Amino acid sequence: MSQKALMKYSHRELKSIILSSLIFIIFLISNLPMTLHAVESPDDGDYIQHRPRNYQQAVGYIKNSDYHSAVSPLKKELAENPEDADTHNYMGYALRKMNDLKNSAIYCAGALDIDPEHLGALEYQGELFLALGNLELATANL
Repeated sequence: MSQKALMKYSHRELKSIILSSLIFIIFLISNLPMTLHAVESPDDGDYIQHRPRNYQQAVGYIKNSDYHSAVSPLKKELAENPEDADTHNYMGYALRKMNDLKNSAIYCAGALDIDPEHLGALEYQGELFLALGNLELATANL
């Protein structure tokens, strides 16, 4: 928009437009195909192959949207590697997809406690905040 066009709107209207745009962008990001964005990028196939069996199994289930089946191998992996931010992140993701938002929040926070700059955990936590209707916290994760 040009500066002249923006002058037509009040501060409150501009804020509403910006927030609506952010919600739309987050919605688009959260609905990208998992093969492109949400779970695994083309560059981390080798990373997945070098992870423990439980982790690989859980990622396979998640890629196939079988979130319930992913929980058991993720729990086993967390028992063996409790400081693995990626596993905490996947557990939070799977639980959110199962609409277990309370436990999803716990695992997302766990991933961020281990690695405060974990991009996947920040993204999924932002999506969780949106699901909970907390736009302010969701935008803070951007």
